[in-house]
Amino acid sequence: MAETNQVYWQAHRGGGAYEAPDNTMGANRYAWSLGGIPEADIRTTKDGVIVCLHDTTPARTTTAPADVSHLPISEFTFEEISAWDAGVKFDEKFRGETIPALREMFEEMKGRPERLVYLDLKQVDLEQLGKLIGEYGINKQVIFTHNIQENCKSMKRIASGVRTMLWIGGGPERIMDTYRQARDSGFDGLDQIQFHIKAGGDEGWPFQLEEPFLREALSETLAAGVDLEALPFTFDGKSMDLLLNLGIRWYATDEPARFLECVQSWQSRQNE
Repeated sequence: MAETNQVYWQAHRGGGAYEAPDNTMGANRYAWSLGGIPEADIRTTKDGVIVCLHDTTPARTTTAPADVSHLPISEFTFEEISAWDAGVKFDEKFRGETIPALREMFEEMKGRPERLVYLDLKQVDLEQLGKLIGEYGINKQVIFTHNIQENCKSMKRIASGVRTMLWIGGGPERIMDTYRQARDSGFDGLDQIQFHIKAGGDEGWPFQLEEPFLREALSETLAAGVDLEALPFTFDGKSMDLLLNLGIRWYATDEPARFLECVQSWQSRQNE
């Protein structure tokens, strides 16, 4: 990937931090419309329906009644949660959005191979998830993601053709240690690695993860046929230029539209 100017990107929570309401079909369609890959966090309701929701409870993102909004989503049926609005607290124009069943997302992916999705495991039985993916025949459109490598390995065994990503957060030392464990395993069961990249470097390099380590990791992942993805939580044109010039071609972002502006500006300068 590093030899081309093509950039691939994930809309973290569908772009739910700033541009669309967390884990809704509106967010998914928004990411697809911009050429990105939405991320859905997946949990299971009391009656066994896999749904898209980041938090354990519905309090932050929905209009669930205050007397029950503190309860985990696993204590409600899908019918109960479908009565809550999951868009209006973000913006009035998203009124009517609900917590979607993962099946709803798959319905809009079936027969449309250009539509991919990241599925971030929160609380789901992997066998059940594998059966649902297989039912829709969208295995090659799914990138399963978790911060435990064993779960990625298990998902690849359960659902043939599904890709996997190990996301690695925390401080620089933890990220480097976890990455090197994955590398030393031969990236077993992994197609992608994601680093959470936080601000906090110096003027020459604005990220906590230092440039030499990123160069090392990029070289090793490229050699192994593994994609290296960066999630810079804060960025501007200058900091994105640094990552793009380094050769990183996969990203995750909370701000799809602003991210694309930075990427397109960089791409136009490469073509001059």
